[in-house]
Amino acid sequence: MSRTTGKSLNPSDFYPTPPWCYENLEIDWSIFTSAHEPCRGDGRIQLFLEEQGLTTTYSEILEGKDFFDWDEQVDLIFTNPPFNILQEFANHAFAHGQTVIFLSRLNYLGSIGRHNWWKQNTPTALHVLSKRPSFTGEGTDATDYCWIVWDKTNRTERGVFFIPPPSADQVKEAKELAYTKEELQEGSEVYNNIINSTSKNNS
Repeated sequence: MSRTTGKSLNPSDFYPTPPWCYENLEIDWSIFTSAHEPCRGDGRIQLFLEEQGLTTTYSEILEGKDFFDWDEQVDLIFTNPPFNILQEFANHAFAHGQTVIFLSRLNYLGSIGRHNWWKQNTPTALHVLSKRPSFTGEGTDATDYCWIVWDKTNRTERGVFFIPPPSADQVKEAKELAYTKEELQEGSEVYNNIINSTSKNNS
């Protein structure tokens, strides 16, 4: 679903995350040794995790690598998941990762329909983005976001934290890396090139 209009913008939910959203996340990545990125997209989160020294595998439905078919164990599962199936993604992640960190709309924590699920799967930490992100480089999103942490261990800090806003350089980088709404339309030339290039580079 579109993060701004509520209408279908991208059937595959391909919304690359602005780098500052995870770069400014105040987590000690050295406590993890292995990771999995369930929604690789253009690979920016996978690359970030690898730069932190984590051996990182990935799934990507557009490459035919379905996360629900992945059946390994890792220290960390870290991603910006498709929001319409976030609970299903989380349930699968819980079975395969010691720590799970998902980007989510802050208001996803509400809803009567999700009340029991949240009680059964209460997060150990929330990292709230102080600035609303832009997923297309065309102005910020109309929704507040946070990283939700579920940690089976005592390695990560518990509580509610607030992620520093991006620097001017980070804002510039995010705009340069952002794809326009037209480019994010499934079937566009840019969209197909992204998927084809990631598939060839990681086959």
